[in-house]
Amino acid sequence: MKSHKLILQVTYALFLLVTISSCNEKNKEPENTQATMPLINKEDLENEVWRMEELYWDYASKNDTIAYKKLWHNDFIGYPSFGNGVSDKSKIASWIPELHEDKSRIYSFKLYRKAVNSIADVVIVFYDFDQILTDEQNNILEKKTFKITHTWKKLGDTWLILGGMAADKVK
Repeated sequence: MKSHKLILQVTYALFLLVTISSCNEKNKEPENTQATMPLINKEDLENEVWRMEELYWDYASKNDTIAYKKLWHNDFIGYPSFGNGVSDKSKIASWIPELHEDKSRIYSFKLYRKAVNSIADVVIVFYDFDQILTDEQNNILEKKTFKITHTWKKLGDTWLILGGMAADKVK
């Protein structure tokens, strides 16, 4: 009986030791959290995402809402300058066709890069943006300035917008 109890205690102790050891291995932080990131420097990542912002506005100026919507993560949530609240991906391009309804008004834009910060595969951009509507003689009919922030994440080879905010810029 004593040997049976001793075997049971040793088995239980070994089970606990293996379980605790296994849990500790799973919970360990990787020694190099950058190991899965490609060897690209911070400035190159930030410039890559800034080019995505330029592409974003190029799509808007061409009224290409299909390409524009591909820049957004399916779970995006943000606070756009239009409407009264937050928006998801389904509503994010609703403002673009309105800019192109009146063919006598020509839409253009200008970007003012303020700050770009990359943290691994996430990049946050801050910039000002002029929305300009001119007539066919290039007279400015309307000009609005906004301040904008977007958070981009690289998934595979694709950068997608996770969140953002736009608001009128008070001068």
